Amino acid sequence: MDSFDLAKLLQKGFYVTLGATASLLEVIQDPRKAQDRFDAIRRDLNSATEELAEKGAVTESEARNLVDNFVAQQIKTTTPSPSDQAADLTSVNTVNTTATTVVDSNVQADLQELTQQLADLRTELEKIRQSQG
Repeated sequence: MDSFDLAKLLQKGFYVTLGATASLLEVIQDPRKAQDRFDAIRRDLNSATEELAEKGAVTESEARNLVDNFVAQQIKTTTPSPSDQAADLTSVNTVNTTATTVVDSNVQADLQELTQQLADLRTELEKIRQSQG
């Protein structure tokens, strides 16, 4: 199978699925259309598939236009004008900060206690090794 044929098949499958979804939404909104849709599918599956593919292509085009318009509108509202950019450049402030180490006295005491316990355990372990050896 040629990769071009596979791409066309996948695209058509996508359109059929999209068209079927759009038709399902129409049927949910108007249940009388359900019987008409099922009758059309029973009569000729191939033409029903073509119809769904066409409907899917139209739905995709409408959705793409909606998204493109939304993105264009967002870009238009968030892009600062050249005069705003110039004003931003003249009002730049510098903030200097210095990082300092904060030592909690409780943490320091806990660390010393754990270090002492570790030293005691090592001493005890050495005594056990010497008594066995």
